[in-house]
Amino acid sequence: MVDFFGIGDNNKPSAAASLISALSQANVANNVRTAARARQNSRLSPPRAPNQGRLDAQSREATRQVQANSKLKARQSNAVKTITKATTRLNDIKTLLLEAREFIVKADRAGTSVADQKLYANQFDQLIGKINLKVKTAGRNFVNLIGGSARDVFTAQDLEVQSRASSQTTTTYTGKYLGSDYSITNLGGDLFLPNLFGSSVVQFPPPDPNDIGTLLQDDDTVVYDSATGSVTLTRNGAGTPFLEGTLEKKGLGVLHSYFYGNLEDPTLRATALADVTEALQSLRSNISLFESKQTRAEVALEFTKKTIEENSDVVGRIAGQKFKAEQTFLLEQQKSELLFQQAFSLSAGTGSSGVLLLQQGGLFDFEA
Repeated sequence: MVDFFGIGDNNKPSAAASLISALSQANVANNVRTAARARQNSRLSPPRAPNQGRLDAQSREATRQVQANSKLKARQSNAVKTITKATTRLNDIKTLLLEAREFIVKADRAGTSVADQKLYANQFDQLIGKINLKVKTAGRNFVNLIGGSARDVFTAQDLEVQSRASSQTTTTYTGKYLGSDYSITNLGGDLFLPNLFGSSVVQFPPPDPNDIGTLLQDDDTVVYDSATGSVTLTRNGAGTPFLEGTLEKKGLGVLHSYFYGNLEDPTLRATALADVTEALQSLRSNISLFESKQTRAEVALEFTKKTIEENSDVVGRIAGQKFKAEQTFLLEQQKSELLFQQAFSLSAGTGSSGVLLLQQGGLFDFEA
């Protein structure tokens, strides 16, 4: 037989071992080269998803929507709080008017003394004052939907809020003065206003800042024509009125008790009861309107909150996908580095038998 390998029968084991060693070394070298290439490739930037540009644009738009709607949310939240405060005050005023009506009813009972009627009249005036205080302090952030803070202001403000973050249109919540006040313009054209609790009348603007006005007394004679607004106020025993002019009701239209005869005259008590009843009807209607405004404002706010939540979810989802891709890339880098180090270490420690090297192929048979 021809010995193609140049080895005889006596040296077959040595030749086989040399062949195995050579093959093992070649296998190790190939594995080292493969690991080195994988290591080199792992140092590149993470692969970009085919639709990454679209996702980035979607994330930017969602972020813009979150920012724009967050600003709108602050304004809408303020609107809800402003309307809610006004609605709460109107319900408080309704309670005060119901109490005022009770004093009229008590004064109208048979056998009620004049002293008690005067007491009820004073308590009635205190409630009218509290009503006007409720109105004047119903504002929030300089917007009062049911009145004004200045004594001679009998108008309410409107509240405008942007309807949508992406729109220039606005929603207007209309205000309405709902105090229970009045003014008197004298024959010379000067304006007079009562103090909140009806104990005096003061010229506006006051000629003297320290002037507390003209105090009203229980025995003053007050003549008032509700049809024309004509009014005269005269001291007991005096022939000339100290104030004469035209009265104009403001808001709910309930006057202080001296316009109702201090609740001593049955006819004027009936007028007082009619005025309070009419004011309650108007107030209930306006409470319903303000509750409707409050609901509308709350719905708009909830819509904006939901828009923010949905767009925040989009931003978070896209960011999560990007983070996952980056983490996968880092794991691939770590895997490639580990494989290279193992292959290099094994190649450096190969023995002459090569038996260990032949077993290293298993190192490259797992997935990250």
